[in-house]
Amino acid sequence: MEVHIQAVSAKLTELVKSKTLTFEEVKNYKNIMGVYMVFDQLDQLMYVGSTNKFHVRFGTDLRYESTHTLMRKLIKLKIHVDRLTAQNYFSNHYKYKISICKDKREAEALEHLAIWILQPVYNK
Repeated sequence: MEVHIQAVSAKLTELVKSKTLTFEEVKNYKNIMGVYMVFDQLDQLMYVGSTNKFHVRFGTDLRYESTHTLMRKLIKLKIHVDRLTAQNYFSNHYKYKISICKDKREAEALEHLAIWILQPVYNK
C-alpha cells in the first residue's frame, strides 16, 4: 500500500511542476487517460479533473455547461456572463497542466489527492 501512496504522491509532484499547455495542445491528446488542472489568467488553480479522452473533454465537454461541472459553475456564479464568453476563456485565456495515467484507478487517485491537497476553487 505504501508503494501506491508514494507513486501517487510522486505523480502529483510531477503534475504540479509540469509546464503549462494551451487548450489546443491538450486537445491533441487522443484516447489518453489522465488528470488535468485548469488555471486562470492569473495562474491560480481553478479546477482539477480527470478524463479518459482528452480530445473529447477539451473538444466538446468543456464547451457546454450541460457536460462539464466547471463550465456550469462559471456561468452560475457569473464568472462569465454566458457560454460563449466562457468558451473564449477556455480556448484563449486559461492554461492547463496534465498528467497521463496508466489506468482509471490511478487517474482517480491522483485527481482526488490533487483536489484534497491543492483545494482548487471550483472543486468545492
